[in-house]
Amino acid sequence: MNFRVRLAIPEDIVAIAEVQIASWRGAYRGVIADETLERLDIAHQAIQWQRAMDRKVPVWVAVSEIEGEDQVVGFASLRENEITVLYVAPDWQRRGVGTALLRAVLDAIAVAGGTLGWLWVLEANAAARAFYAAAGGRAADDGPVRVGQQELRQVRYLWDLPLA
Repeated sequence: MNFRVRLAIPEDIVAIAEVQIASWRGAYRGVIADETLERLDIAHQAIQWQRAMDRKVPVWVAVSEIEGEDQVVGFASLRENEITVLYVAPDWQRRGVGTALLRAVLDAIAVAGGTLGWLWVLEANAAARAFYAAAGGRAADDGPVRVGQQELRQVRYLWDLPLA
């Protein structure tokens, strides 16, 4: 199936929330408490994304036309030079969606004059860390680690820009 990447529009908000929750439940089962994952709520996440879009936070979506309509299959967001989120629907992983979204966001940083892009990833998320490394990211050698929800360790991945 084909997809394309574009900037999100307000009509994408609920689908973005759905992809985020499905991705969390797929990627973080066994890492984040099951109760936390089960409490995730599409309506609540949609409100958060509505607020972000109201603040002009740039959000890119990967969409595939399914039965004549665009279906969001992944998304990414940016704050200054930091990629704040990048999630792909479980059924769409390993199809180039994450790579296309990552490239779109890194290109936007470079176009704005940025020379370095980065994101934080859970240290326990081996699949995501392997993806970012394969996509040219490098784990920060200055050892930054943030403590997040449930005191989970995060690692920063960096990309020098512009990309080749």
